[in-house]
Amino acid sequence: MWNTAGHSYLAFTGGSVDQTGRFDAIFRAMLDIEYTNWRNRAVSGAQLILQGRKLGGFGRLFQECGKNTGRGAPYTADGGALLMCYGINDLGGNGTGPSTFAALRTNFIHTMRACISLWRAARVWDNTAASGIAYGAGFTQVNGTSEWSLGNSTHTATALTNANLTITLPADYAGEVVAVCFDGQSTNGGTVTFGGTAGVTGTFSVSNINNVLFNHSKCVRRITNLTSANAGQTITVTVTALDAGGSVSFDAWWLEAKAAPPIIVCNVARLTATGYAIYSNWTGSEAAKDQEVLDLNSDIVALAAEFDAMVQIADLDGAINKNAAYLWDGLHPNELGAARCADACMTALRRMTPTTEYGIAANFNPPSPRQGAVIRNRITGIWYAPEHTSQGTAGVMTVQTQYWLPWIISQGRERYIQIGIPVTTGGTTGDTIRWGIYDDVGWLGYPQTLVTEVTSGGVFTIPPTAGVIAASPTGGAGSLNITLDPGLYWLSIKCITHPGTQAVAKLNGPSAFQLPNVNQTTGLVLLGCGYQLASQGTGALADVAPALTPANVANGMPALMLKLF
Repeated sequence: MWNTAGHSYLAFTGGSVDQTGRFDAIFRAMLDIEYTNWRNRAVSGAQLILQGRKLGGFGRLFQECGKNTGRGAPYTADGGALLMCYGINDLGGNGTGPSTFAALRTNFIHTMRACISLWRAARVWDNTAASGIAYGAGFTQVNGTSEWSLGNSTHTATALTNANLTITLPADYAGEVVAVCFDGQSTNGGTVTFGGTAGVTGTFSVSNINNVLFNHSKCVRRITNLTSANAGQTITVTVTALDAGGSVSFDAWWLEAKAAPPIIVCNVARLTATGYAIYSNWTGSEAAKDQEVLDLNSDIVALAAEFDAMVQIADLDGAINKNAAYLWDGLHPNELGAARCADACMTALRRMTPTTEYGIAANFNPPSPRQGAVIRNRITGIWYAPEHTSQGTAGVMTVQTQYWLPWIISQGRERYIQIGIPVTTGGTTGDTIRWGIYDDVGWLGYPQTLVTEVTSGGVFTIPPTAGVIAASPTGGAGSLNITLDPGLYWLSIKCITHPGTQAVAKLNGPSAFQLPNVNQTTGLVLLGCGYQLASQGTGALADVAPALTPANVANGMPALMLKLF
C-alpha cells in the first residue's frame, strides 16, 4: 500500500500524454501494485509550506494521514508507504531573495520534518485527547484550525502564567521516538522548555519558522533518547518566552513506530531557463536559481539523515539533470523524464534497510487499508450519470442546498470534458448553480476535499430550455477538462437561485456504492443515491465538504453527469 503527496509531477497528467505516463504511475507499475492500493493525494501547484487541505501541502497530509489515536502496544506503523514530491513550487511560487530564501528553507525543512515524523507515527494523541495530556490554565483550546492542524483545534498560550502542559508516556511505552508538534510561527512565536520525570531537557523555539509570506506551519521536537524504562513517566512543556504579541500553539504528540514504513522524499530538479520562466515571481539568474535548488536539496539530505534508513531520497535532480529532452515544458517531466524519475524512486527504495528486531515485513508491509478492484467501463464521447436504481420524478432543486453523488473511476485514462444536468421543465429564467467534484481518496464513504469547482469564476445559469442536457461550456471560463486517478469521487451541485419554474431530472437509489443504507434509529432501509445538506449559502463550494451523516442520505438527487473525452 503506497500513498503519494506532492505537486503536479504526481497530479493529473503532469507533462505526459495521460496519467499513466507520470512517474508515480510508472513507479507503481514497477512495483506491480494495483491502483486500488495506491492513494494519490497530490495537487497540481501544491506547496508543502502552504496551509489548506485543498492546496495539497502539509495541511492535507496532516488531515488525511489517518493515524491511530486509540490503540496500545505493540506500536506498529499504519497506512502503508509514502512518496513525497515537493519543493519546486515552494521555491518558484513565492519569489526569492536572500532573506526570503533563507526563511523559506527554514519553513520547508521544519514542515517536512513534521510530515515525515507524522507518517512514521504508530499512535497519535491530538491536543484534545482525553488522556495522555494535561494542561495548565495558561493553555486554552482554539477551534477551527483544521487547515493547519492534525484535528480541528490546537491549544494555545498567549501569556507565560501557567502556560504548561504535561505529556504522560503510556505504561506500555517501549522506547519509541516521541514527537511533540507545534504550530510554526513568524516573529510572534515563543520558546518552550522541556522537563519532567522522563529526563527530557532543553528548549525549542517556534519563532522565525514562518515569515510574512505564510500563515501557519508545522514544527516538531523529536525526542530520540528514551527507553522502555521511561514508561509511565512525564514530559513537561513550559512556555518560558514569548515574542511581542506572540503565542505558542500545541497541536499533538505521537510515537513513531520502531518498525517505520518506507518514505521516499524526492529532491528538487533544476529546470531549464524555459521552466524557470514559468515562475514569474522567481527572480535572479538561471545560475542563481540552480543554486537555490541545490541549497534546498542539501537541506533535504541533512533532514533525511535525522531518520533511520527507512527514509530515503529519490534524486530527481540527478535523473533530469537539466536535460530538456526529459522535460515537456522545461518544468514537467515527459514520459522519458518520468521513467528516469521512477528509476530514482526504485533506487531509493532499494537503499532502504529494516531497522528493527521485528523483521522485514513489519517495515515493508505495515497494516494498511488495501482494497479490491471495482471496474466501470465508459465509452469515449458519452455522457454518464452516477450509480442509481431508477429515474426519479423530475423536480426543482432547493435553494442553498448542496447535493453530492458518488462517482467511481476505475480506469487509468479517463478525461472528463463537461459536467451537465438534464432539464425537464423550461421557463423564462433558469436556475443559477455552482457545481464541481470532491474526492474521497481514502474511500471513507463521504465527500472530502474539493478537487475542482467548475464555477469558481462565478455561478452557472442553467439554460431554461426543456429536453436538453444543460452542460458546462466546452472551453474558456466555466469549462471542465480534467483527468482523475482511479478512485471514489463525488459530483456536487448547489442551487443558488430558483427564480422560475425550471425542473431537472432526478435519480433514485439505493446506490451501489458508499452510502449508508439503513436508518440507524428505526432500522428501515434508506433508498438514497446521494447526500444533501441545506443552508449551504450562495458562495463558492467549500474547500472541504461539511460533515454528513446517514440523515443526509436522500433520494431524488439532481441527475448530475459527466462527459468522457
